[in-house]
Amino acid sequence: MNVPRSSWTISSRYVTIINKLFQGLSPAQISPGQDEQRFWQELLSLEPDHAFLTRLLSTLPKDECLGSRKLVLHALFTVCIVFAADRKGIEETRAHAVVTLCIMLRSVLAKNLAGWEVMEIFANRVNEADRVFMEFVGMIADVLGDVDAPEALRHQVLQLAVVFTCSISQLSPGAYFLRRDLFPCIAKVITSPDTQRFTFEASLLLSILANFHKSDAAKLNPYLQRIRDTQDTELMRKICWAAGFALDAAVKAYKEISDDSVPTFARSVGALFTSLLPDRALAMQPLDPPREFLRTQPIEATVSLLPVFEFLFFNPLFAQVLVEMTLPKPPDSKHSALVPPLAYNILSLSSYVLTHASSSASPRTLAYANLAMNTLLVMSENAHIMPVFCKPASSKEAIRLCRQRLPLLPVPAPTRAPICALLDCCVLWLRHNLHKRLEVYTFTTCIWTCHRVIWYLQKERVRLEYDWLELWKAVVDLLGFLSGKLDSLMTTGGIERLVQEAIRLLDLALRRADLFLPTPTAVHEFIYEMIRSSAVIRKQTVLLESLGQPTSVDRGASLRSDSASKALSRILSTAAYYEGKLESSGARSAKDAFRTVSKDIEQNGLHTAHDADDTDPPKRAEDVVSFIRVACADGLALMS
Repeated sequence: MNVPRSSWTISSRYVTIINKLFQGLSPAQISPGQDEQRFWQELLSLEPDHAFLTRLLSTLPKDECLGSRKLVLHALFTVCIVFAADRKGIEETRAHAVVTLCIMLRSVLAKNLAGWEVMEIFANRVNEADRVFMEFVGMIADVLGDVDAPEALRHQVLQLAVVFTCSISQLSPGAYFLRRDLFPCIAKVITSPDTQRFTFEASLLLSILANFHKSDAAKLNPYLQRIRDTQDTELMRKICWAAGFALDAAVKAYKEISDDSVPTFARSVGALFTSLLPDRALAMQPLDPPREFLRTQPIEATVSLLPVFEFLFFNPLFAQVLVEMTLPKPPDSKHSALVPPLAYNILSLSSYVLTHASSSASPRTLAYANLAMNTLLVMSENAHIMPVFCKPASSKEAIRLCRQRLPLLPVPAPTRAPICALLDCCVLWLRHNLHKRLEVYTFTTCIWTCHRVIWYLQKERVRLEYDWLELWKAVVDLLGFLSGKLDSLMTTGGIERLVQEAIRLLDLALRRADLFLPTPTAVHEFIYEMIRSSAVIRKQTVLLESLGQPTSVDRGASLRSDSASKALSRILSTAAYYEGKLESSGARSAKDAFRTVSKDIEQNGLHTAHDADDTDPPKRAEDVVSFIRVACADGLALMS
């Protein structure tokens, strides 16, 4: 057993040696007569002073890193690789070498370097970069894949790989990780009982590597191909398990800001009596949490949604594993009741992220909203997920949805189908993100998601018990916002397509209402909402015409499609038919009007046109290439 040494003595000696190295002294000048290998070994046997080394490297100017300090940075980098890779070396020395590499890479790569500058600093010369960086990658692969290596060391090396890949982002030195396939050793970390607790970092590393220049070099990326091809269901279960815990923590972080639990009778009575106390009468918690409290949300652990999305998007088998984990577990199961199933946690987290996306309107929160919405779209397009999502859920695993902003969603039944929660997430996005700086792409993705759900329901003849009126109102409000605020919107284009997709959604719902709406009353409410909103819908004709002109505000939008024009005509035809019935009936109140519409539908059936092409719609889900910058920033923050 090692005898503890004075922390002051270790720190003092370590600081002295490091300072001399960075003053330009060689190992022979610092320790005359000592072998250079022995010098480095003794240095790395000392506990690294994390704060000192971080401060030293962080304050080094970029030009010094490329000039007078380049030799010592190169020497320290290459020596640490050698010692970390030495399987026969002392465990403590190997660990110190890895820690030193972590500090170096995090500090130096934060200096906004170009790819060639990274190679110049750490390899001393660009033409030596292949050898040096492949030795670095080889060390990482060998340690991660060494089942005999200490668990702590494998964890440190895993974190080192995350620090490097997140820091280097899309710069050219990241390509060295494409030359050697680390998927087998990463998978081994995830599936091995001794290291499975490191699954969060391992799955994050895998998704970062899979996203390296994905848009222009996808065929050359072995990790992307591995994600597509793997049949390792145990690997997938472990990724689901780790992501489930991370996303559950993210949901709880929102709840800590403002407790939005659905009120029960006991909670309501307790809150009433508490509010009557003298010191609490004026201290009721506001429903809408202040925006400054939301600036740090979602927490960095939410980045675990990225590997989940990657597997859902690329690997068909992953959806089956995700669905299996929603099935009820035996009471004595070791996996039961710790956290809700990952699929439910995705819905819960999405409701919070989508509700508060525009509260701070930061690029980070909007990027997470886009990732969450694309995940919902992928789920809605999946043939394994939708049948399960459309069945009633277990009341023991109710899906928690955000109730932190007005207007609140109706209180859900505990056993309603999970697909209702997915639609609620879409409603929350539509309600709370109508701003001049409109996130057009995410709104379009939201409409596609709703369209896909309704398409599936009508195709499978599933009459879904859901508060459909909330969705219809949210879509009409979107159209009203677009027609009323078009001139003041700050967007990058795409408004025409958004309007077209929203019109197609309402048209599909109108033509197939009797196949997926649960009751005659639900059909009557939908038709009445279309009549009530006919003025807004008529404005879309003018809006689409203006957007289709070269001189319009949105010059990049394409001309109005023929299918959207026909869809709009069908909606207006139906609205006009029932408006005529109301006019002839002399209805004087909303109640009378609703009664008239209901009676006509019951007697004559739903008046709609059916001259539409009802072939299966194309899958709209797209890869979220742009999220990688946020993923790297949050991944790096988690490694602190």
